[in-house]
Amino acid sequence: MKKSLKTTVLRLIPAAFLAVALVATAAPAAVAAGSWSTPAPVYAATSIQTPGYAYAASAIAGATERSFVCHSRAAGDVRDDVFLVKRAGSTVTSSTSVLTASASGWDSFHICDPSVVRVDATLGGQSYDYAMFYLGNDQNCSCHNQIGVAYANSLDGPWVKAPNPVVGFKAGASSSEWGVGQPSATTIDAAAGTVLLTWTEGYSTGTVAKLGQVSLLSGTPTLSGVGAVPTAGLLDSSGAADFLNNFDIAYSPQRDRFYLVREMHPYPSASPNYISTAVQVLSVSGAGMWSGTGTWTVEGLIDASVTGASRTHNPGFLRTQFGTLPDESQLTVFVTTSALDPNSLWSYAIVRTTASL
Repeated sequence: MKKSLKTTVLRLIPAAFLAVALVATAAPAAVAAGSWSTPAPVYAATSIQTPGYAYAASAIAGATERSFVCHSRAAGDVRDDVFLVKRAGSTVTSSTSVLTASASGWDSFHICDPSVVRVDATLGGQSYDYAMFYLGNDQNCSCHNQIGVAYANSLDGPWVKAPNPVVGFKAGASSSEWGVGQPSATTIDAAAGTVLLTWTEGYSTGTVAKLGQVSLLSGTPTLSGVGAVPTAGLLDSSGAADFLNNFDIAYSPQRDRFYLVREMHPYPSASPNYISTAVQVLSVSGAGMWSGTGTWTVEGLIDASVTGASRTHNPGFLRTQFGTLPDESQLTVFVTTSALDPNSLWSYAIVRTTASL
């Protein structure tokens, strides 16, 4: 999408977003998702690397379907790049690294958890059409994570990073703590350069999900209105109150609802014990999301009975480039499947399944 379209894109959706931020409005009730289709293979890194892994797809619908995924940088290398996987129908036409670690600084080791949206942005006097939010860190660990953003004028790149994090590591916290990451973005107003960003925050005080508005037109990303993603209605597999992490969101303009897919808790005791056996799909009203006071409605569950895998984890929705549902009559979820240890990491593969709404 080129510059000539900038003044005309996405005017109805931002109006809905901004309205629910101010006042609760009546919206159609959520409709529980139907049964999930037999999973269809999307991508496995082993098609280009042996061994290799790919997970956590940020998928954009279109004649050419694009999935931005966390991916092993090279065969046998446990360092994450963001790869772009392009498909025509069910055929993978290309898979290539589009964002990698910086030579130094806050994102000089892992680059992961991409979330890509269409939004106007400016950096160094240059205008851009797309933003990719991502997790980065500077250590060989699951720690000291921060959230950054990169820009491009095409979904295919090249992507140019903003130099500093959008959501930084908590001042005074030990660098051994997890930090912030797992961003998911939806466009508020493309021409105004605004997005809704959600993310996971994990420190010794606990794990919480946050949201805020990011403005990208000034040349320096600005985060404002930070609050908590609602947790009412979240239950773990035993029925106890639960928390959010490793989730993706999509917006339904027709229903004025946010849909969320997340890893279920508790995690299993058998190794690997850091990823889930199932993912859950839920929804909440637009007003409930913005205010942080909404109650989640369960829409569906994707587990081994659907995927046939020992682990079902790192989910994401198929979305439009604005972060909305591409088809209001259904939900399509991309999940990562894997086997048990030893070597579960090298068995990661991405599949997709669909349920009607």
